[in-house]
Amino acid sequence: MAKIEATRKIEYKRTTSYKRKSNSSSVKSSLPKELWTEVLGYVASTSLADLFNVKLSCKDFSELAEDFYIFQQASLKKVPTNPFCLSNLSKKASSFLELCLKFGNPESLFRQGVIDYFSLGRIKSGLEYLKRAADKGHLEATYMYGIILLCSEGELKQEGLRILSSLKRSNSGGMKECRKRTKTLMQSGFWVRNFIVRQLVTCCREEPCRVLIRNSGWESNDIELDADDDALCDACSCNCEVKWFSNILPGKRKRMRINWLN
Repeated sequence: MAKIEATRKIEYKRTTSYKRKSNSSSVKSSLPKELWTEVLGYVASTSLADLFNVKLSCKDFSELAEDFYIFQQASLKKVPTNPFCLSNLSKKASSFLELCLKFGNPESLFRQGVIDYFSLGRIKSGLEYLKRAADKGHLEATYMYGIILLCSEGELKQEGLRILSSLKRSNSGGMKECRKRTKTLMQSGFWVRNFIVRQLVTCCREEPCRVLIRNSGWESNDIELDADDDALCDACSCNCEVKWFSNILPGKRKRMRINWLN
């Protein structure tokens, strides 16, 4: 009786293996590779869990999911932003994130830019990562890149003014969400060692924007920021944006107290 049961188990396994092979071979032949890549790219952009489940379903999908386009499209929303949490990820997960950065995933570029510029003090590489992410249309990267340039000198300052002004005009409805996500990221737990230095841009109106006197430059209330957009010139609007961003940096108040005591 024991031999019969063992035989049945072996036959069942062989049958399952044969069916899997048959289904796998039909995947590549059913649609062109480019179309499968588009489909998997869409899956990756919505859910990493779904992408990994698809990869486990058959060998063909596992191979197709290694295309660089998949890593570019992958959504990293559920991946922690805190670098200390990232150190606890599995080897496969860490390898996946490295490939996302290598192949130019916008969110991955943005996060690396923030870490390099603000935490590690790698100014040049941090700006390069942020610019690459901004060039790919990443909203928060564009926002942060513009703010950093606005705190620079000469042509870079004017470029920062142009970027922020353009961003506020084209994404007025999304700026509050952009600030919210930026604040969450900057206060997610990594150490900030490189603080930007606020450098005001001169008001471009004949009479200065008096609304700044009333609300002290949008220090904390995002609703006031957006409500006063029409009452401010581009320069004053961007100055207030930089002031708000500077105030949300972790350790900012402590650093200011130390400087005051010295």
